[in-house]
Amino acid sequence: MRTIKLFSSIALLVILSLACSSSSDSPDSAPGCESLSNATDAAEAAYYTATAANLAERCAAYKTALQNEINSCGDASGDLQDTFNDLSDCNIGPVNSSVISVKVGSVIKTYETNVTVTTVGPNLEIRAYDNATATDNIFFKIPVGTTGANKISNFNLRLLSSDYNPLSEAEGGNWTSNISVNSATTITGTFFGIVTSPTTGADLDLTQGTIISL
Repeated sequence: MRTIKLFSSIALLVILSLACSSSSDSPDSAPGCESLSNATDAAEAAYYTATAANLAERCAAYKTALQNEINSCGDASGDLQDTFNDLSDCNIGPVNSSVISVKVGSVIKTYETNVTVTTVGPNLEIRAYDNATATDNIFFKIPVGTTGANKISNFNLRLLSSDYNPLSEAEGGNWTSNISVNSATTITGTFFGIVTSPTTGADLDLTQGTIISL
């Protein structure tokens, strides 16, 4: 009887040990995955509020956080790796170049042709054209000399003959912008969120939007 009880106890311990081992092998349950995800979120927020002076540094920190999370916790959907790849080598070019760039879905769009900044009343009206597609352009307004969150208004993305505007919060929109520098010679900032076409009803997800030295 003692032999049977001892054998049963050993078998139970083996089963429990195997179950624990199997659970710990899963990337999602790896110790620290929640904290690594939080670190990635924090690095992303810092990246989207960067200035021209610290954009490269914060971009590198964001890439490091993404890589740490991928290495320790996996990336089954591939979303983390896609974001990492889109950040490229964090080379933002000369700070005196005028460029607006944004990721539209999975495509990076760059607007650096015929960039105009016009003062109209209390606002600056900014328009820039895609260097590859002459008809595609981006337009928005910001108050003269004002910095901070959500200062961009009247945002319009012209893409393939359709106009897109930020989706309202009431409809589930998440439009966010931040202007970090707004002087007589330099405007820098970031933006992202869902935009929708008032004519077709199609939605686009804009991410990694940057305004550099307009």
